[in-house]
Amino acid sequence: MEANLINEIGHKYYKLSLWIIVGLSLMFLLLLGGTSYWNTSMLYAILISAVFSFFTSVAYIASWKGIAKNSPSTLTKFYLVAPVLRMMAAVLVILVYYVVNRNATNPDGSPAIYRLMDGFIFIFLAYYFVLLVLDSVYFAKVEKRNKLY
Repeated sequence: MEANLINEIGHKYYKLSLWIIVGLSLMFLLLLGGTSYWNTSMLYAILISAVFSFFTSVAYIASWKGIAKNSPSTLTKFYLVAPVLRMMAAVLVILVYYVVNRNATNPDGSPAIYRLMDGFIFIFLAYYFVLLVLDSVYFAKVEKRNKLY
């Protein structure tokens, strides 16, 4: 496959994933902004999720472009390994968030970690699954249309 086509596919994926991340962020800000669930921890959850999604999307497309240019016959292995690596990174982010906030308390002195983790995991997994679906659908269409391998 031509390098121009690979770069075009990568650029289109990059734009699409960026629009989805921004759209999800705005949606969560608008939906949660006026509710009783809104606090700074929700803002941090949205920010962490958006940054994680952005960097994993950039890493995913950079890896895909490198493999598509150099050895397109191994793309099937890439499609199996990349989501596993993203999942391991996601679990690591969730664990770090828990460790950082495990001693958080409510104003009355009760532990706040359960509410913090519920909100964070809901928001984080929404980003994670939406981008997982994007990866699957987008690259299934790319493979079907271009027959890369």
